[in-house]
Amino acid sequence: MPTRGIAPEPRSVGPLISLVFAYYENPTMLELQWREIDAYPRSLKEAIEVVVVDDGSPTNPAADVLRLGTLPSVSIFRIQRDVRWNQDAARNIGAHEAQAQWLLLTDIDHIVPSSTLESLIALDKEPSVFYTFSRTKYESTEVREPHPNSYFMTKALYWDIGGHDEDYAGIYGKDFLFRKRALRHTKEVFLADVSLARVGTSTAADAGSRTITRENTLRQRVWGYLLPWLKSAKLWRGVQTLTESYTRVV
Repeated sequence: MPTRGIAPEPRSVGPLISLVFAYYENPTMLELQWREIDAYPRSLKEAIEVVVVDDGSPTNPAADVLRLGTLPSVSIFRIQRDVRWNQDAARNIGAHEAQAQWLLLTDIDHIVPSSTLESLIALDKEPSVFYTFSRTKYESTEVREPHPNSYFMTKALYWDIGGHDEDYAGIYGKDFLFRKRALRHTKEVFLADVSLARVGTSTAADAGSRTITRENTLRQRVWGYLLPWLKSAKLWRGVQTLTESYTRVV
């Protein structure tokens, strides 16, 4: 069980943990993230960095969202093309650009409590496995099912697993394939006492992507089922990563 509090041993150079968020037209949600992160204790801010990757937002770029207070080190990158459901590319860019050995990857509508980060820093971590979290509602702390797309792992392990496959860009709901490959590669360790807090649309109307549909076309549905089979049979190319052009904007 993880121990509360930041470990007292001297820090290495650079951040201990990189928080990686993919962003798409979520300005209200990102403002909330900045407020919550700004409230972290100073010692915690000095131990982390925040990496936001904007998936080509056409009207509300992440770089334009107001950042107040004293934040940790922040980097914002922007994918140059606006491709529907291209969050896999955003995660890969975030994992590639992150400066810490350990990555906490989650969706933009999940708040990472300071107690969670303190627990992860103090945890006797095993670099060969990936960790997952319990989950609550942000508004009420009511327990919810764990989020299947939030992970804590080393940067090296992320790339040993292969990263997210950008061949599925445009098809909603295929990011679970990363988990399948992760479980074939190593094991999951569930941290029952370490939680994330999911923000609902009653708190931030754009907590979930609302400008693009989650409904796949017939062609997308068929291709979404056929492509994994083709890849597993080695009749199609392997996992594609870092295929998108992007720039650092903050």
